[in-house]
Amino acid sequence: MSAFNLLHLMTKNQPVALGACGLPSGSRRDTKNCKVVFSQQELRKRLTPLQYHVTQEKGTESAFKGEYTHHRDPGIYKCVVCGTPLFKSETKFDSGSGWPAFHDVISSDAITFTDDFSFGVHRVETSCSQFCALVVQSWYF
Repeated sequence: MSAFNLLHLMTKNQPVALGACGLPSGSRRDTKNCKVVFSQQELRKRLTPLQYHVTQEKGTESAFKGEYTHHRDPGIYKCVVCGTPLFKSETKFDSGSGWPAFHDVISSDAITFTDDFSFGVHRVETSCSQFCALVVQSWYF
């Protein structure tokens, strides 16, 4: 199972971790609007080392490597750090990017969009707005 988990899929069974990607190095986020702040010590205890790397250190996972890239079980995808419900499984689709993609969010208040022009291309980072972590990246060439 990919350890780069940012989302959890909540089903009738145990929560299933969903692989996701993180910010590439060089990206910047404005953290002043975060509603929930966790201490780094708390996050290091609660998250796996790889979850911490992705959500706190702008790490990333290789495209198409996540175990749940093509996962289709019904449920609600929630932020791995703060538990905010972000996406319903019925809004998930294959974007061809190699990472989970969704065509709608549960609440527009739960998501923040940020432009990123690193690597010479325009990307839109879609992040959990309750704390500062990346959820999905969209690339525009």
